[in-house]
This record gives sequence, C-alpha cells and structure tokens, in this order.
Amino acid sequence: MRQFFKFFFASMLGFIVGMFVLIFIVGIIIAGIAASFGDKDETRVKANSVLRLDLSYDIPEQTDENPFRDFSFTSFELNTKAGLNDILANIKKAKEDENIKGIFLDFGSFPNGAGTAEQIRSALVDFRSGGKWVVAYADLMTQKAYYIASVADKVYVNPKGLIEFRGLNAQITFFKNMLDKIGVEPQVFYVGKFKTATEPFRYDKMS
Repeated sequence: MRQFFKFFFASMLGFIVGMFVLIFIVGIIIAGIAASFGDKDETRVKANSVLRLDLSYDIPEQTDENPFRDFSFTSFELNTKAGLNDILANIKKAKEDENIKGIFLDFGSFPNGAGTAEQIRSALVDFRSGGKWVVAYADLMTQKAYYIASVADKVYVNPKGLIEFRGLNAQITFFKNMLDKIGVEPQVFYVGKFKTATEPFRYDKMS
C-alpha cells in the first residue's frame, strides 16, 4: 500500500507540473499573437520611407484572417501573406502618404496569373501618377514579373540571374479528326450559335 501511494502522489505531481508547463507555453503563444496584432495598430510611417512589396509568392485574392494559419511556433511570429486586396489597398495608401517616397518591388519570382499581374501594374501606374518613383529587382525576372516591372523607373536583375521573355501566345487543341479516326462520336449538347467551349470536339479549326 505504501508503494501504491508513493507512485500515486508521484504521478499527481508530474501531472500538476505538466499542466503548469502547458499553461505557460499557451500563455506565451497567446501573448505573442496579441503583441503581433498590437504592433500592426501602432505602426507609424517615418519620413522618407519606401514601401517594399514582396511579390515572390502565390498571392491569394483575400488576406487570410486566421491568425494560426501562418503562425510560427519557433519564433512566435505571424507570417501572414498579404492578399491581392491588401496589396492594392496598400499601394493606394502609399500614394496618398507623403512620408512614402517610392515603392520597391521585390521579385523572387512571380507565380501568379495574368489577371493578378494586370491589377498590380494598374495600381502602380496610378501610384506613379502622384509623382512618386518605383524600382524593381529580381534574381529571376519571369515574363509576368517583367510586365509589372515595366512600369518602374528602374529595373535591376541579378548579374547571374535570368530574364524570361517568350512573348504571348494561345494554342487550342482540336480532337475531331482523332475521334473520327478511332470511331468515337461525341454527344455534345449546347445552346447558342457562339458557344465555343465544345468546338474542339465538333470542328477541326476555330470558328
């Protein structure tokens, strides 16, 4: 019986210590998140500042408001990636903020679509109309990145970097002749004279 109580109280002590450690860790995490949100509200733009836009990631349409999605449990910092909505809003704010003199575009690459590139470039054109400058830099300047960077006053590329320049093209594959050869007749239903989505299965060239 004595041995039983010995192990029982040892287990209880271990459980209590473990709970205190867990509460301490959770408290640090919550404090880190609260501090990160507090820093955002207290940010002040100093005179002669430059807005750095990191465009080297897959930009979502909207900024994710979930604080735990990009939270680093090693550095206890938020690594939230700005969505397109916030990027465009910040470019507009930078145009109106007299403390911001220009924008630095940082392209690691630009793994985004042409629509995203066009919206960012249009926002930068509007930014420059306020008499401010834009400078772009990349280690690898992809074609869509160069399209955005073409609005800049100066474009810099790493001396050992690359520039992708292939031009624009569109290609449509038609399957009608192949289907005729193998004896397959597709059953296509469409409404309207100009519904072209099914044309690759009905024609051998563009209508």
